[in-house]
Amino acid sequence: MRRIEHRRILVVGLICMASISSYCFAQKVIRKPDRSKPPQFQSNEFSGVFFADARSQLQGTVSLGAPSQVAEASMASGSEPSDAEPAAKGNEVWKQLISGSTIEDLVKESKSRVDGIITTPAKFASGGYAEARREFTLLGSLMGIIAQYPEEIRWKNSAPYARTSFARMAANCKVGTQPVYNEAKLRQQDLQDLLKGTKLNGTAEETAWADTADRGPTMQILEWALRENLAPHTSNEDNFNNNLDEITKYAELIASYSQILQQEGMTDADDETYAQFAATMLGAAKETLKAVKSKDAELARTAVAKIDQSCNKCHETYR
Repeated sequence: MRRIEHRRILVVGLICMASISSYCFAQKVIRKPDRSKPPQFQSNEFSGVFFADARSQLQGTVSLGAPSQVAEASMASGSEPSDAEPAAKGNEVWKQLISGSTIEDLVKESKSRVDGIITTPAKFASGGYAEARREFTLLGSLMGIIAQYPEEIRWKNSAPYARTSFARMAANCKVGTQPVYNEAKLRQQDLQDLLKGTKLNGTAEETAWADTADRGPTMQILEWALRENLAPHTSNEDNFNNNLDEITKYAELIASYSQILQQEGMTDADDETYAQFAATMLGAAKETLKAVKSKDAELARTAVAKIDQSCNKCHETYR
């Protein structure tokens, strides 16, 4: 028995030694892969192949933001990154948004409507004063743009006083009393004189945009420009092709009011969400103008739909 037990111990020991030897042998044959040595370059080896400073060779405006940030900013304004115009500074923005001919057409058309509103005290008192408020808000806004326009355009000399006068008239047209009607008749005459080429003489007071373009009538003007003009003019290809000038005019008007809504002192202009709605509307108005230039009816419909969506979302949030 002892001899058998001794043999078993010997066999187990031999098996263990064999296993250890095999493991050690396996360890010895595993080698790390060969690595290439890093290349060695001379300091002037690539001279003339690469630019010393690649940034010095770039042309145009270089954005320091990440590509996603540039895209987001372009989407927010409603335009494609590749088509983005350089941002105008100060009063230069008005030249980018609305032409002198559009302003002149809008003033003349407003004069025609004013003549139909301010006829008799009774008509004025029965609701005409509300329409007059909208028209004088539009006229005051246009005169405000003319006063700040970076170029010499029609009514430039009269614009500062006309802005003050028409803005005050719009503020007073919250009621249809006889004194307000009498004042409206005087402003109607001022408007007639402007169209005749007569310079208006009066004291031009500093008038803020918040006093020039009160939110209530301003929203009515935007609604009118969109629902009664841009939307039907872009509803189908025939309407689009037959109304290119009208589409341009009202798209420029909406673009200008989108800018006015963001001016310092305007109600909620410092609210980030509100300012974004205005910026989106501005971008869509510019896209509409781009559609007119390229005569792309489908793009025009899409752009006008964006203006509509921006208005609706804004109204849902700000009432």
